[in-house]
Amino acid sequence: SSLKRVNDAMILTRLSGLDAANSVQTLTAAVNSFTNEALKSVDVVNRLANVDAAFAVSSKDLADSMSRAGAAAKSAGVQFNELLAITAAVQQRTARGGAVIGNAFKTIFTRLQRSGVRESLEAIGVATTNLDGSFRSSAAVLQDYARVYKNLTDQQKAYTAEQVAGVRQVNILKSLISDMGNKYSVFDKALGTANRTTDQA
Repeated sequence: SSLKRVNDAMILTRLSGLDAANSVQTLTAAVNSFTNEALKSVDVVNRLANVDAAFAVSSKDLADSMSRAGAAAKSAGVQFNELLAITAAVQQRTARGGAVIGNAFKTIFTRLQRSGVRESLEAIGVATTNLDGSFRSSAAVLQDYARVYKNLTDQQKAYTAEQVAGVRQVNILKSLISDMGNKYSVFDKALGTANRTTDQA
């Protein structure tokens, strides 16, 4: 209900330092972007709070990233928690703000659905479709890309990164790929934290 959402927005305002209007906007964006996950605004607040508490990333940065990249993430098959984990991983490595990170992944998720980009990933052994021909989640594609990335030639690295991210977002993509390629990745830990969330806020 809208009253419940206003109440949750007040909690988010306290946690994040977002102003009240932005908090309502963030919650509305999350609930509307990830309709398939049936998120309630309280789920959103709790997950932001948990990831904020466990990692060097603020609720405000998570909210800023999500409000920019949420719709693109959903159309790329990326779940809410995965987007939080991607943001946390990149934030810890780059210290870029959530708005910058969100805009970068809006670009990346959109590009990952282009046939030319998918072909260049397939060429290095990264599957971009499921057996039934549907697109794989962009989060899964990026994880597989991270796995093969370290074995690519410098030329393949440069070419595929630019295909996936565009010139302007290459550094943000590389920071995620180097995290995901790491045994103790922030992405995995943050995803676990978001997935385990109960009513903490």
